[in-house]
Amino acid sequence: MPKQHIHKYETRYHAKAIYSKAIRASGDFVFMQGQVGVDLDGNLIGPGDPGLQAHQACRNIKQFIEEAGGTLADICKLTVYVTDISYRPAVYAAINEWFEGVHHCSTGVVVQGLADPSLLVEIDAMGVIG
Repeated sequence: MPKQHIHKYETRYHAKAIYSKAIRASGDFVFMQGQVGVDLDGNLIGPGDPGLQAHQACRNIKQFIEEAGGTLADICKLTVYVTDISYRPAVYAAINEWFEGVHHCSTGVVVQGLADPSLLVEIDAMGVIG
């Protein structure tokens, strides 16, 4: 069964994008730990820049879903953590660039801090490979 997008909608809170309120899917689940602005060699990408950190987190998500045998189109759910609400436009602009046309479900959370004070954004992803 292919993914069924339930109640697609256009967000009003940040960069324009279309998300789904829910997704019904069957297949192989891929759960990832939260991804941050650190490359696979352990280097912080974009110190002080939430947009660049979000781009790196999305780059990591893409690599891991592909290593699992899928594509970004298989991502169903993102949970996005930012340490300052003012970071949302830059973070979601990066996410929307990587996930254009995917229509995943998304939850955004503003938190007091992440595991390292230099981290400004963390993106948790879950996918289902059909």
